[in-house]
Amino acid sequence: MLWIVIIALLLVSARMARVYKENILDTLAISFAGLLMIMYVLAFFRGLKAIAFVSAIAIVYVLVRMMIDSRRSKSSMVKELSEYGKLLANPGVICTGAVTAFVGFMTRQQVFTWWDDINYWSSDAKQLFFLNGFPGKYGNVSPEFGDYPPIPSLAKWLFLQLGGKEYTESLQFLGYFALCMIFLLPMLARVEAAIEAADMKSWCKIVLKVFAAVCTCLFPGVFNGIIYYGTPADIVMAIIYGALLLSIYDQAGHGKGFYYIRIGLFTAVLLLTKSVGIEWALFVLIFYVLMANKDKLMWLSVLFAGASYGSWLLFCLINRRVAKLTGAGIRMATSGTYTAPDNTFDKMRYFAEGFMFQPMHSDYNQTIDLSTGAAVLIIFGVIIGMYLLSLLGKSEIRKIALFTLITGILAYGIVFMAHISLFQTEDQYLDAYAMGISIARYCAPFTLGSIYFIVGVAFNRLRAKSGKKQFAIFGIACALFVLLCADYSGIAKYLWGYKAQIADNVAYNSDMVGEDGKELVEAVSDKAYWGKRVLVFRDGHEYYWVHNTYISKEASPTALVYDVFLTEEDTSDTIRQKMLESHASYFYVEDKDNAAYNLFSELVPNGEFEPGVVYEIEGAGN
Repeated sequence: MLWIVIIALLLVSARMARVYKENILDTLAISFAGLLMIMYVLAFFRGLKAIAFVSAIAIVYVLVRMMIDSRRSKSSMVKELSEYGKLLANPGVICTGAVTAFVGFMTRQQVFTWWDDINYWSSDAKQLFFLNGFPGKYGNVSPEFGDYPPIPSLAKWLFLQLGGKEYTESLQFLGYFALCMIFLLPMLARVEAAIEAADMKSWCKIVLKVFAAVCTCLFPGVFNGIIYYGTPADIVMAIIYGALLLSIYDQAGHGKGFYYIRIGLFTAVLLLTKSVGIEWALFVLIFYVLMANKDKLMWLSVLFAGASYGSWLLFCLINRRVAKLTGAGIRMATSGTYTAPDNTFDKMRYFAEGFMFQPMHSDYNQTIDLSTGAAVLIIFGVIIGMYLLSLLGKSEIRKIALFTLITGILAYGIVFMAHISLFQTEDQYLDAYAMGISIARYCAPFTLGSIYFIVGVAFNRLRAKSGKKQFAIFGIACALFVLLCADYSGIAKYLWGYKAQIADNVAYNSDMVGEDGKELVEAVSDKAYWGKRVLVFRDGHEYYWVHNTYISKEASPTALVYDVFLTEEDTSDTIRQKMLESHASYFYVEDKDNAAYNLFSELVPNGEFEPGVVYEIEGAGN
């Protein structure tokens, strides 16, 4: 099925590029954004597999249009096909496809080890795979992260189809990589266009385009290393934010329809990538007001993006999907009782140290490991450099610098406030290294997105000016920045180094699930429980929290929630109340000693209670 989708994506992108006279790399990103939004709609009806049918229609439509066009221009169909072939033979398209296939092959044995993947991102994509859409009320596998938007999981679902009916966890890494790469293409398009406009031999242009594509692949690792062992949505959000800023600034030479459709699609995808995307979407709106030639059509883009995100919030409200942090944030904002924690000044010190001195990608290389503070200085240095190279006028420089300064202050201020409010109990951030990684991750839209935008704008101007000296200076500076600051340690571990730890990682994950957990996973594996909530009871004298997270990942697409029983305190009535408050449809009791027989025997048919068996809860689950 994935191959049908890929063919449709390529043909639609080529069609758009030909009709609107746009770069194929731009239209690929736009087409992919449209594909994700179609999948988003289908997921509400558990109809994700219908994307193959939609893709087939798109293929037929493009072929029919090709035949019509060939007749109108009195040319052969073969000539029409060759025109599409020339567009798709773009070095950026070929390199992106080749690198993606290479990454998929090299990561085919990867398993998830990053906590946030175990806790939510991998479990959610796994549930989508089995349900072919969103679960119903109280059915999401990670209740504490219920309102997290679905774009990363939808992209993963698409590539999970390579495994057929069998769930293959490593394909999620491939889906994540492809998601990042495709939205990096608009930046690469500007670089390619500048290379094409330069006065040099054809073979030299091809070599430079391939080199630019390789640098583009390395680019995100400058700012974050989690992407080489996990699938953080923050980096996807950062890339899309950069693409959106560039799309807004790049207004000249595009039809209004193309320009505003691109903004609407990219903004919708940004909002549906992570909840804090709304912060960056608001920054984008300010940027539009500040930099673009205003048009009423922008309201349609805003309306489309807002309706897309609003539909997700409404769906979450109806299906009781409210994240733990969302609820905590609302309570802090409305209760009026918030007080800063005692370690606020300690966190402020570690925040400053992490910002200035700790590497953003958290790995250590023989080359340069940039800190967030260094990246911020580089951003403003490049802005000044663009002025000195006469790539931007004084008025534009002032606006871009002012926008960057204000959004930077706001972004880092918001992240610091999060560490002394929502994350105030997380003591791992009382360490400069951990704080540095956190800052780099949560503020990646500022660092990565800003440099994405600036590079795109600069190469756009270089294309227009065709200045050899300017092109050489800026091109070499960009190449050195990426090559000297990329996370080679992370890449090496991502592609082959992880293989030495596969057995240990698999064993660790298995140990965290445990034998009792495996029995539980087996008990709830029947399709009847998929997308349903099962309440798991255990002895309240033991601690299970971390283990529960690993068990829930394995149990997906069945949603597990957990509670405890205390034989010295609980009664059948209190147990019944816990069942009703859980909104679960079923319950399961882990009780090897059968100590809880009296508590549960009154709650099952005929009083024949047996631990390790799934029972339906009457009157619950709503």
